[in-house]
Formats: sequence, C-alpha cells, structure tokens
Amino acid sequence: MYAQQVQRPIELFSDWLNVGHIDEFMSFVPARDGKRFRLVLASPNAAYRILRDLKTAGHGAAKLMAGKPTEITIDAVLDNNKLQKQNQEFFQKHIEWNKATLIREMGLVPSDIVYLPALYVAEGPHADAFFPGMVNMQVVNGHLAIPKPFGPVVNGTDAFEKAAVGEFEPLGLKCHFIDTYEGYHIQLGEIHCGTNVVRKPFSSPWWDALNLATNSSKVSVDVSRSNFTTVLRVAPLRKNRDRRITMSLAGL
Repeated sequence: MYAQQVQRPIELFSDWLNVGHIDEFMSFVPARDGKRFRLVLASPNAAYRILRDLKTAGHGAAKLMAGKPTEITIDAVLDNNKLQKQNQEFFQKHIEWNKATLIREMGLVPSDIVYLPALYVAEGPHADAFFPGMVNMQVVNGHLAIPKPFGPVVNGTDAFEKAAVGEFEPLGLKCHFIDTYEGYHIQLGEIHCGTNVVRKPFSSPWWDALNLATNSSKVSVDVSRSNFTTVLRVAPLRKNRDRRITMSLAGL
C-alpha cells in the first residue's frame, strides 16, 4: 500500500473491536460543499445525549430494540453504569483517537464531520455494537442504505433515525433504514459488511495519477464526480433474508 505512491495509507486503531473493521465506527458520505464529503463517526456521547433528553422529557420507558430479544428501556440503559463507563471512558476515547488521526492526516475541520448515535458493549477484551450500527452503511447514488437502529420510538418516530436524517438530508442524501438485525447484526455485521457496490471508473486511468506522483510532491484527484451504480451483491444470509434485503436496496 505504501508503494503505490499516490496517497500513503492512514493507519487507524480498530483493535478494540471484536471484528476489528473500521466500518464499525466510521464511514464517508458525499457532500455538495467544502471538501465534497463528510466523515461520519459513531458517537456514544451522541447516543447518551439523546437518551438523557428523552428521559428528561418523560420517555424513560421507551424501548431500544423493541420486539427483539435484546429490547431494553431508556431507563435501564441509563442505569447501567458499567455500560456507560465502557462507552464514555473507553470506546468513545478510541473513536476520538481515530478522529484526531483523520483530522491531522486529512486536514479536516469540525464542519467536515458528522456524528451518529451509537453504543458498544464489551465482549471479553473487545467490543460489539450494542444496537445496529448506523455508521456501517452503504452509499449508492445519493441514497444511504442504513442499518435500522431500532432506537426508542417517541410520537411514532425513531429518535436515532431522526438524528441521522437531520444530519444527512441537508447534504442532499436520502436515508433508507433497513432491518438487518437477524441477518447481520447478531452475527457481528451490518449493511456495509454484507454488501458491495460497483463503481464507475475514473475517466482517466489511475496510473496516470501514479505517473504524476513521480513528478510532484502532491497529487489531487477529484473523486466528487465519481458515480456509483446499484448494489451488486448481498452476502448470503440464513434462510431467505438476503432476498428481502436485496429487494429493499433495488432501484436506489
């Protein structure tokens, strides 16, 4: 990777995760302004802020993952001191370390970063997503295929979904929340883990950029005009869940 010369790799810390993939805490989406993209980060702090606000408003009995084997009330989550300590003293700090690295390496400013509510739970020495991780999404032609987080529903609206829509719709992106709880989440994956996208190649060969790199200390490649086709594959799931998810993504 270092030998390709066009852009040196950015090394991030994901050893704290059970699976250990960076798509468990970060992603990128296109944008119309600034750098033409946003870094999307999972945020336990954002999740706790939303849950505390809902409890203060009298919705402590609302459930996360309602109807699932792991359903739990807002009150119970906030009363779980061990879970809170894990997230705010450890997992959030790991994400912050990676954020600092990306800011330094990519020259990011605060407006380049979007935060999505997320929680993690320790499984032995590593962590898994506590509820389906929205950051583990797939980007397809201005549409976002996002794992349905099964957040607390208040007045008919999922509070976590509402937070995501509030971040992405101003960027001109359409959110699609897809139930992958049984198919991927409980097997330690989400949408990005089990899907792939066919990208339209750049108009000029990539090796032209490599040739430029030998004569210049800095090469800029505009990826904002790159197009994406539809989702190519969905990894096989148990029974026929793969067919349902494929149909949910079709036509984006």
